[in-house]
Amino acid sequence: MSALNNIILVAVGILLTVASIWYGQNHHLLPASAADSAPLFDSLFNSTITVATGIFLIVQGVLIYSAIRYRKRRGDEGDGAPDHGNVLLEIVWTAVPAIIILWLGVASLDVYQAINSGVDAGGHAHSGMAMAMEESSYEAKDPSYAYTPVVVSGGEVGQPDLVVQVQGMQYAWVFTYPESGLVASELHLPLNKRVRLDMTALDVNHAFWVPQFRLKQDVIPGRETHLEFVPSKLGEYPIVCAELCGPYHGVMGGQLFVDTPEAFASWQEEQILAARSDGSTLALAPEVQPESAFAKAQHHRLGIPEDIHVLHRQFGSQSSG
Repeated sequence: MSALNNIILVAVGILLTVASIWYGQNHHLLPASAADSAPLFDSLFNSTITVATGIFLIVQGVLIYSAIRYRKRRGDEGDGAPDHGNVLLEIVWTAVPAIIILWLGVASLDVYQAINSGVDAGGHAHSGMAMAMEESSYEAKDPSYAYTPVVVSGGEVGQPDLVVQVQGMQYAWVFTYPESGLVASELHLPLNKRVRLDMTALDVNHAFWVPQFRLKQDVIPGRETHLEFVPSKLGEYPIVCAELCGPYHGVMGGQLFVDTPEAFASWQEEQILAARSDGSTLALAPEVQPESAFAKAQHHRLGIPEDIHVLHRQFGSQSSG
């Protein structure tokens, strides 16, 4: 290979590397983050996009180069020169993907440990998380217990500032605030306060997903799953059910509001007072109406028959029969 070809090859390599890194940091595929846990996921996702972009450009570049360089020319009716047995090339295309997959696996495991055991991506354990693990060890012995905490990078797990019970049902979310007794169909959270969601489902499997928080957790009947995080940005965010849960799964959603602590306290007071006065608002005290009232309201809003659970049971019995 001539010196000029070497220079061109190095220049192309540098150009591909720069392009991959730039796109990996500027792809805009994720919505703006709104929780302190999001950067941990974004860093891994950006690294994956960078590697994937580099591989895509290399593969497509080689294909285009080969299609042009080795195209059939006019008057050429013979076969091309046989070319096989390049040991060095085979080693490279085997070793490079293996190294990339190994690196992605180690990086993913590092993030997974940071999420589930309180270890930062750099491998530093949080003492607070260790204490929490010891305190909750009895829960791990329960086979029905599925604990999935999300640890904020650089933070420590301790007693959450707010606990919210989340119930998923076809096709609505119900949020209960145990401290105030408030039940609502909207999730309001205070800014920069550690929140824990205790989640379960009433009928079928659902998945609680807030894309801006980079959080997604299965919600399972008969089991309690958890998410723990710190909202870091004021705003309104969609709650999406990411598990196919029935014929109207596509319309099952909700709204998450991150308020200032003062606005959050004011909202709670207003909703409790309004519920006790006429019982017609989005938020109701639990002693006023049962939780099934929220599902009925959602069914009316979405145009879903209120007796859909009866229809499901009938359809199921017919199918099984």
